[in-house]
Amino acid sequence: MMRLPDPFLPIIDIPKAYTQQYAKETCLLTRNPLSGSWEEMTWAHFGRFVERMAKAMIHTGIERGDRIAIFSENSEMFLGTYLASFKVGSIAIPFYASSSASQVRMMLEHSETRLLFVGEQSQYLAAVEAMSEMSQKVQLVLLDRDIERTGEDKESIYLDDYLRIGDELELEGELQRRRELWEIDDTALILYTSGTSGVPKGVQLTFRNVQMTITHHAIEIQELKPGKISMNFLPLTHIFELMWCMLCLSMRVKIAINRNPKKILQSLAEVRPHYMCNVPRFWEKVYVGVYEKMQSFPPLLKKIADESLRVSRKYHFEYRAKGRKPPFWLKMQYSFYSMILLDRVKKKVGVERGLFFPTAGAALADKVQAFLLSIGVPIVYGYGLTETTATVAYCHSDGFEFGSIGRPLGGVEVKIDEQAGGEILVKGDNVTKGYYKNPEANAVAFTSDGWFRTGDLGSMDAEGNLFFKERAKDLFKTANGKYIAPNVIENLLTSDALIDQAVVIADGRSFVSALIYPVWDMVKEELRKRGVANIPEAPEALSKIPETHELLQERIDQQLSELASFEKVKKFYLLTEPMSIDNGMLTNSLKTKRLVVEKYYEDAIRDLYSYHQLPDLTKS
Repeated sequence: MMRLPDPFLPIIDIPKAYTQQYAKETCLLTRNPLSGSWEEMTWAHFGRFVERMAKAMIHTGIERGDRIAIFSENSEMFLGTYLASFKVGSIAIPFYASSSASQVRMMLEHSETRLLFVGEQSQYLAAVEAMSEMSQKVQLVLLDRDIERTGEDKESIYLDDYLRIGDELELEGELQRRRELWEIDDTALILYTSGTSGVPKGVQLTFRNVQMTITHHAIEIQELKPGKISMNFLPLTHIFELMWCMLCLSMRVKIAINRNPKKILQSLAEVRPHYMCNVPRFWEKVYVGVYEKMQSFPPLLKKIADESLRVSRKYHFEYRAKGRKPPFWLKMQYSFYSMILLDRVKKKVGVERGLFFPTAGAALADKVQAFLLSIGVPIVYGYGLTETTATVAYCHSDGFEFGSIGRPLGGVEVKIDEQAGGEILVKGDNVTKGYYKNPEANAVAFTSDGWFRTGDLGSMDAEGNLFFKERAKDLFKTANGKYIAPNVIENLLTSDALIDQAVVIADGRSFVSALIYPVWDMVKEELRKRGVANIPEAPEALSKIPETHELLQERIDQQLSELASFEKVKKFYLLTEPMSIDNGMLTNSLKTKRLVVEKYYEDAIRDLYSYHQLPDLTKS
């Protein structure tokens, strides 16, 4: 068995060990749905739940290597079920809470899952529909007593009844036997990548992958302290959030579980966490809100705000980001402006106690990162994949090159394959052992000497800072032979306060165009400020008036001013409905399904390029 550096226990041992050592210490914070208050759950309580769940799994026939699935919004039960699965030696497979019945069926059948936990009514109905068309037997456990079962359902069981199954049985010996059989290279998880096209692939992650990731983060992130609070916002299905929570549990950091993603701003204001992992889009919205507010200050206060940003930029970028100690006078200035303004701004959002906010999953605009760091929001930009058990590289607190995605995590090797156009290759104990039952994908994913092909293009400087360019398959080539990085352009566009979503169209086209979903209420407000009369209320009508197009064109030109001329958006089409998971245009991890979007808006895109105006020379 692999020897881990003290004091890091294998994640499989954490619940029992911490229940014994820290029984009265708070482990989780959960919001009471009736009172709205946040309640504390101790290690004794949480550890007991994990133990009962593990015994129930054993009693209902779950063997080592069996697959169990979790289909739910975030909850303490979701987290506990992961740990119980580890304990009995089964393989946990999380499903995104928004997965459709057809997606659920595909994953259940492909993984040959035996046991499925569902969290809420919508997941239950999707699961029942999926299972009605399956021949394989799947036991269904309902995590919420409020779920109403269908009349035909006679076999599902509610969680409290399921847990009672093993309460009266002497199963400690069996649990100990399974612990002795546990190996570091056992598969712990299978995560199905959402994918923007094609059939999802099941990424297998072992305990070695999980433990390596926990251990190196625990060693390197000095800001992580027992007793501090982390906000759980991203889905526990997402490898980024899952591994962060496993790290927090190992480090005895309290996890506040935000069950409803739409209430995150309320949760932040109530909990005021020290840590929270998130995606760049969240921070872009924070940036837009805070920056717009500071720009609207009265002249004197705006002057103070501008000076505070100047001092903060100097403090963070000339010293902190480069690992240098700021001079006393600069520290005093920064402390002064933090006290009179910056801390108040952060308090409005609920992030004034922030110590470490890891951010990954998409490109982060330089100006967003610079602004947030300048006002003292400790976002830590990084890069990783499901296949690398999250982190490959991140911006270390002892210095990083601005604009990079940081330096590799300890134990992770990175190199650039120039023969493949600059593809980023990764090797280390964090890399997946392969895709489940998919030898064809495995053959493509690894080089002959064992390096994992990320499919991302990048570069690395002499100091080891990694720079992300673009997904190799997402590079667009225009009809003029120019290469376009759509994600970079989209990222710049959505950092504008008036633009909520953007999809760039350019592949094989003569110029760059875009589909834009604006923040319609803000568009109307801006038009009023400009003195536009008779502003339509409905987005459908508002999208057709010339003043709206003039306003958006100005904002687009402003955001893309530093790009090359061939990268700039020449024409755009305004959407009146947002792209979402429900309408099939976004994946469960909120990535754009470009092919779906382009197909849906095929006529609008055709009009942008005026194809309908060209004569059809095939007809006489």
